[in-house]
Amino acid sequence: MMQTATFTLTFTTPAFLGDANQNARWRTPPIKHELRHWWRVAYAADHGFRVNVSEMRREEGLLFGHAWLDDDYYIKNGRREKTTARKSQVRLRLLGPGGIKPKDVWQGKTSNGVKPLDPGLDTSYAWFGLIKRGANLPDRNRLEPREERVLVLAFPDEHKKVLHDALRLIHTFATLGSRSRGGWGSVHLEGLAPLTASELEHYAQPIGKCLKREWAASLAQDHEGKLCVWHSSNSFTSWDKAIAQSARIRREIRTALKGQPDLRKALGFAGRGRMPSPLRWKVLQEGESFRLQVAAFPHALPADSGERMDDRQLEAAWKKIISDLDQRLSRYVREDAHAYRLD
Repeated sequence: MMQTATFTLTFTTPAFLGDANQNARWRTPPIKHELRHWWRVAYAADHGFRVNVSEMRREEGLLFGHAWLDDDYYIKNGRREKTTARKSQVRLRLLGPGGIKPKDVWQGKTSNGVKPLDPGLDTSYAWFGLIKRGANLPDRNRLEPREERVLVLAFPDEHKKVLHDALRLIHTFATLGSRSRGGWGSVHLEGLAPLTASELEHYAQPIGKCLKREWAASLAQDHEGKLCVWHSSNSFTSWDKAIAQSARIRREIRTALKGQPDLRKALGFAGRGRMPSPLRWKVLQEGESFRLQVAAFPHALPADSGERMDDRQLEAAWKKIISDLDQRLSRYVREDAHAYRLD
């Protein structure tokens, strides 16, 4: 039996999300990718983080579709028939405001872009490439904050809980598009409540265990058991001010890891075998104001990336990252069995 769910999807910051020509477009594939990612996080937590990756990938393939499993089959006329590919059981649609699919449902707005920081060498990591694409190339455009689409999902009834958990994780942490780890394309799903700090403990593990895996399976807890989730102490009157603070803090924290040895690769790297940053920055909207959030989903460097950091270097890097974030932002800390406050 199939279930359906409907949400209004908006961005609280511009999203650099588009088609093969890098024109801004509302499209379902990036949303489905994000749903698959957070499904894995929910799956890992539900299995107490004792995850057999091959088994998890099989379950993922059966639900979201695959073209690689060699032990999948359909029942036809009472008999099992082997198949090497399966369509997704999760269906997604994007509709215009009010649930009507307008002719321009896939179109994004053209924009002159945004410039929260001067695009000099010292800020290029946070800014380069978002708008200006180089000589003889048109500038990129973007999906605007507060533009909305209706996201409709259909899925098998038995997967309702884990998909609902994944959607709440998306609402709490997810961003979409280019440079999204810095807060661009911050997703808001109207109709879902963000996970509370006490609920987040279900998805958290001590940082030492996080660093044993090569993928972002869990939110981190520091050596005192505190969740590695921070918020800006102050709110902002506009999203661009929150993005500007995100860019400054990200630059400062990455720069602080430069030395002998150079620990910056713990926060991600580009090039061959690239690794996105395990820090997830997001801009949250609270009425007419905005607040910056960052959450740590640390992990080891993937073996197939060709890059290496030993256990001591990774632990040293994350000890420094956590300390620096504590100096700049406010952390959720436990007051009693269920209540949390900003430290």
